[in-house]
Amino acid sequence: MRLPEPGSFEDLLRPVRIELASLIRLSRRPASEPYWSTGVHRFDDPEPGRAGTFGTCYAASSIAVAFAKSILHESGRFVNGSYEIPTTELTERSIVRFRGERRKTLVLADLTGAALEFLGLNNDISASADYTASQAWATVIHGAGAGWDGIRYVSRQMNKGLSYAIFERSGLRKLRAEKIKWSQLDQLCDRFNVTAV
Repeated sequence: MRLPEPGSFEDLLRPVRIELASLIRLSRRPASEPYWSTGVHRFDDPEPGRAGTFGTCYAASSIAVAFAKSILHESGRFVNGSYEIPTTELTERSIVRFRGERRKTLVLADLTGAALEFLGLNNDISASADYTASQAWATVIHGAGAGWDGIRYVSRQMNKGLSYAIFERSGLRKLRAEKIKWSQLDQLCDRFNVTAV
């Protein structure tokens, strides 16, 4: 996957406006949300501690995408035809929703569909296990101007769903958190072929 060359892509970025209220996270520690990561995940700042370091909070477009990208990805083990997940991993999560400081929408760089191809990229940016290129793109998008609040991309864990990497400067704040309901867990476990163990 090609790495960004400063000055060659900024005018090619396509913005997408996302409602803050549509962002969802499944969190073990809702009191500490939003959680800002650096140096670890797909669109994190690769060099924590340097000047201009930014944190990234990951969210999803639906509970199903959040379930696939957090619970299945982090805790699932595929055994004998189904995912086995410890019951505590399922029941300790809360659904977290967000708000913003003085606004209801965020402007994200769109790294999906035609907007992704327009940059000369493909879905490796969302699917590769090597985060070198995706972190480099996050760094230059963050540096392209304060108008960019983050990145929209295709979920690696659920390729028909969307995920969001929100930059710390966006003003993202927790609106509310509620424990995931048993009925929601039952539906998600059925949908993703999960057995609680």
